[in-house]
Amino acid sequence: MDEPACTLRCAGVQDVPAMLDFEQKYFESCWQSIPKVLKSLIQKDPMMFRLCKVGQKLKGFYGVVPLPYEIWHKVLQGDIKEEEAVSHMVSFKAPEIYLYVYSVIVDLADKQHKIYTRALIRDFARQYVLGQNQKRSNIRAVGAFTVSEGGRRLVERSNFIYKGGFRGANGKLVRSYVIRLENLAQQVKIFRDKRKKILIA
Repeated sequence: MDEPACTLRCAGVQDVPAMLDFEQKYFESCWQSIPKVLKSLIQKDPMMFRLCKVGQKLKGFYGVVPLPYEIWHKVLQGDIKEEEAVSHMVSFKAPEIYLYVYSVIVDLADKQHKIYTRALIRDFARQYVLGQNQKRSNIRAVGAFTVSEGGRRLVERSNFIYKGGFRGANGKLVRSYVIRLENLAQQVKIFRDKRKKILIA
């Protein structure tokens, strides 16, 4: 099944209810966004959240927040809450930024959810890793903590480095991962080369 069936675009405030519904369906309450924080982030820079849609129906999205190193490091260590960390966000054009992966979520109830996941991953690569129209040399590294098995598999397959864990508000272990942007770019290039060989064959 081909990916063009789904479209990717930046989020708008009108998308917030559907995004929150997704979080409520798949995340425990302690990991769900505070509505006003989510709206505020989208209003500041819609580029922070990218949606995957089929027609008008949301099928998945991811969010990234550009942070200074000190705040990025703290959020990945569990020393600062997400809603506090995002208040320190910087511009995507700042001289030096560290991307915090705020969320990655797809509609697992849909049989084509793997297609949506791939579409979101490729979109992230285009927008933040190997963007053709804009240099991303100001992005130093990408970090995330995982609260699901699917999230853990996603970052480990991309060769993110495990940096330890902390206990979330629900008492469960949260695993933190980071990767330097140049290393992530190398992973993306290797994947693209493999994909091209498969398509040619």
